[in-house]
Amino acid sequence: MKKLIIVSGSTRLLKEPADPIPAIQRFDGVFIRLVRKYHKQLRDFDILILSPIYGLVKAEEKIGFTEPIQGSWRDLNLNENEISKLRESSLSTLQKLLKRKQYDEIYVNVGRSLLKTIEGFDKTVPQAVKITYAEGPGIGPKMAHMKNWIESYIRPS
Repeated sequence: MKKLIIVSGSTRLLKEPADPIPAIQRFDGVFIRLVRKYHKQLRDFDILILSPIYGLVKAEEKIGFTEPIQGSWRDLNLNENEISKLRESSLSTLQKLLKRKQYDEIYVNVGRSLLKTIEGFDKTVPQAVKITYAEGPGIGPKMAHMKNWIESYIRPS
């Protein structure tokens, strides 16, 4: 069965090239770098990246450089209207994906503030699908949890 990873982008975005490149290459935060490290080994995995600018995008979706929202994404300063718009587009993206593909597990590693932009997604997921959230009190423990989760599904070459 397939797995889906939903991971937050970051305020670190590569400016070059200026032309659109896949989101997994444009974002350069620690969680994205971890996913990128294992990307070629992840068979039967789909990856969605969540950002306050783009909403939920597929890892291979080409995006141009847009100045990132500065400051801590932990304390995003989005108003209710902005959150609502992001939630609507992100849930639409996710629902389209869920109609086309069946997953047995979804792994979610997004901060509390960004989680608001996909709030309610679990209600659109079939009951049989396991949802696993990154665990830990900070970046380091969440990073270790995600690494261990990914490595538990990598098939030896």
